[in-house]
Amino acid sequence: MQKTLKSIFSLGLFILLTFVPCGLLQAAEIEILSERLQNSLNTNKKRELFTFLSEEIAKDIVEEYDQFIKNFPNAKWEIKPIKKKGSNQNFIKIIVSGDKEKGDHKYSLMSQKEIVVIEDSGKIVSKKILSDYSILKTGKNLLNVNINIPDAVLTGSKYDIDIILEKPLGSSIIAGGIISLTQKSKAKNNNQAIELIPMGSGGIFKSTRAPIKAGEQRWGALLAHPEGLISITKMVRVVSDPKELLPQIIYP
Repeated sequence: MQKTLKSIFSLGLFILLTFVPCGLLQAAEIEILSERLQNSLNTNKKRELFTFLSEEIAKDIVEEYDQFIKNFPNAKWEIKPIKKKGSNQNFIKIIVSGDKEKGDHKYSLMSQKEIVVIEDSGKIVSKKILSDYSILKTGKNLLNVNINIPDAVLTGSKYDIDIILEKPLGSSIIAGGIISLTQKSKAKNNNQAIELIPMGSGGIFKSTRAPIKAGEQRWGALLAHPEGLISITKMVRVVSDPKELLPQIIYP
């Protein structure tokens, strides 16, 4: 009887694995891995990362984690899988947020990445960043901004960069500036000087052209207003094939 039940169970498992789409099984794995990653970071269990991430990816995440915690000890991670129309790849959205107060000033950080990952035998073994931006706000009153910068553009194409204050400051004068960040500066973790010029109260508006060579552009922007400062960084992928432009994201 026990042998018969075991055979039935094995047959049922075989049928289940045969007829359940591979994409659904992968999606379940990615959801589990996303939850493990979120829990490990929010509970400061960095060693656990090496059990379900490749060594290279784990080291990169630990380095970023240490930098966030150093500046914002209360930083929290929110990590979840996302779906995209027309793609069967595995995508993950990572949001890091933190805040602190020093004297009369408040500091608030929000960073968001969307990455595509490859999973193998319960481990994330490869990743590629599809979009990446961060906002650091300081001052007595933290204003909100909308970032209208594309995640990906075609080589040589013209595109707009708009950083808009949600609540324009009326007659108040603000100063702002935006520059293209170099990989050299990023690697050395140096800040490039941003020249601030007076502008209207609505925000920063710029038109630019993508390089003719595929790769990435990184932008750094700074807004100075009567209530404080807003610092923004944003990555733009430069692609040569229209198929590499991101499909629409469907959030769960």
